[in-house]
Amino acid sequence: MVKHIVGWSGGKDSSAMLIRMMEEGRPIDDIVFIEVMATPALGGELPEMYEYIQKMEKYIDRKITVVRSVLDFDTVFHYTYGSGRRTGSIYGFPFTIGAWCNGRLKLRTIRQHYKSYGEHIRYLGLAADEPKRLARLDSFCRAPLAEWGMTEQDCVDFLNKRGMLNPLYQKFRRLGCWFCVKQSLDSLRVLRRDYPEYWAMLLAWDKESPRTFKPNCTVMDLERRFSLEDRQLRLAAADEAFLKAA
Repeated sequence: MVKHIVGWSGGKDSSAMLIRMMEEGRPIDDIVFIEVMATPALGGELPEMYEYIQKMEKYIDRKITVVRSVLDFDTVFHYTYGSGRRTGSIYGFPFTIGAWCNGRLKLRTIRQHYKSYGEHIRYLGLAADEPKRLARLDSFCRAPLAEWGMTEQDCVDFLNKRGMLNPLYQKFRRLGCWFCVKQSLDSLRVLRRDYPEYWAMLLAWDKESPRTFKPNCTVMDLERRFSLEDRQLRLAAADEAFLKAA
């Protein structure tokens, strides 16, 4: 018997897809959340995501299967090259293009876990306004959002009406692993401000990595930049307060 498996990331699109599928009574045999691990004991998601998983389970009255990545970021970060000009050097931070983390951490785990279902249909949260991703969809995958004509903004509106938009969207435009080298500067500013323990881990990895965090800068370079921005904001606030008091 063909099984129906929902791939849920906690983001707006897959969340809207999951809830609407539940509302329409579509067959769902399992709901899978792939948890990419930062270290063997620490997840790659921010604390609010784990709270949201529980909230979603309560809302849909279904258990979500959380599958930890086969490998973790810290372990692969410290792998060493066995040949070539980098022999003996650790991997360090992945490239922003062709990053090893997606394949070794997430995709490897997905391939391994989904084999356990045998023949199945996999439902993915691809919105109607994502034509390039939809064009790459595998034959065993379905994109209900595209079938319904729901865009990314439609997904936001759908979730807001139900009070189920992930609270992380109040801070970030896009969600993902807190250590991702592809995240924007705005995202990194929030990470440094609101999650200093994770920022400290990035700085620690930065000292070891033979490759820079971004193509043109290290995490320490970003620390200096953000520290200067903080100082400028404090000075501007002090000047404004002085002028108001004058």
